[in-house]
Amino acid sequence: MNTIGKRVEPFAPAIVITGATQGIGRALAEEFAREGHALLLVARDEAKLEAASRLLAEAHGVEVKFAACDLGTIEGCAEVEEALRRFGLYADSLVNNAATMTAGFFQDEDAAKLRRLIDLNVQAVVDLTRRFLPGMIARGQGGVLNVASMEGFMPVPYQATYAAAKAFVLSFSRALSYETMGTGVRVSALAPGTTATGLHAKAGAENSRYVMLLPAMTSEDLARVAYRQFKRGKKVIVTGWFNRLCVLAQHFTPHFLLVPMMGWLFRVRDEAGNLQWPKDSNPPKAASGRLPFDAASGD
Repeated sequence: MNTIGKRVEPFAPAIVITGATQGIGRALAEEFAREGHALLLVARDEAKLEAASRLLAEAHGVEVKFAACDLGTIEGCAEVEEALRRFGLYADSLVNNAATMTAGFFQDEDAAKLRRLIDLNVQAVVDLTRRFLPGMIARGQGGVLNVASMEGFMPVPYQATYAAAKAFVLSFSRALSYETMGTGVRVSALAPGTTATGLHAKAGAENSRYVMLLPAMTSEDLARVAYRQFKRGKKVIVTGWFNRLCVLAQHFTPHFLLVPMMGWLFRVRDEAGNLQWPKDSNPPKAASGRLPFDAASGD
């Protein structure tokens, strides 16, 4: 066969979305697919990825591929890049959504879970952004949407590592949004408040006051707002009037008030509303043997 002058088809653009089988990632995938974007969905569960890909492709008539990868490892991040090449795609935009959460007293946290949280919530964000951002800048288009959290704006007792990881994502995204000015590439951080997903229950925080008291958005409502604002190039996306008010208020609240307030909201409790104590200590008692305050209410 004469291959001289044979036209080589270029790679096609796709949106890479991590943590895409449920919650915010799944809802964002729906928004991008609805607007006609091809997708590469990334998560660990291959069966869920296959089901989500099929449903999105059928509903919106777009190409949807998937890659089952453990993004908590360098090898897993490299597999995303390899999957794009295998499917003849390139990352037109990247959505770093995959994350895990832990809740409770830091000294009682499992060390392996903490390492995984940092690897997935921080290292994978940096790794994947470094892999795909240079290509976006070279093409003069595309974007990175990093899913942070409202917790990233403040210290959060009982979710200290998770909040610190999300603070990193916010700072990282803000800095990159400045570095990429004038390149045609947008970098945004999405900072959701309480969202109706399974993340809090998996962390053991489903009975904490913030889950019970603060208004929660659905993943679908959050994704609709986030998609529009990302496309407009908004650098930090905070959805809902209550969350925007909280971001404003924390700037004017001294830390000697802010941190205890967060501790009151985020303290882990059981189904009956009783405070959970560190594993290696007992609740402090007064000389009479009675608790110095109501341990059931935390007041």
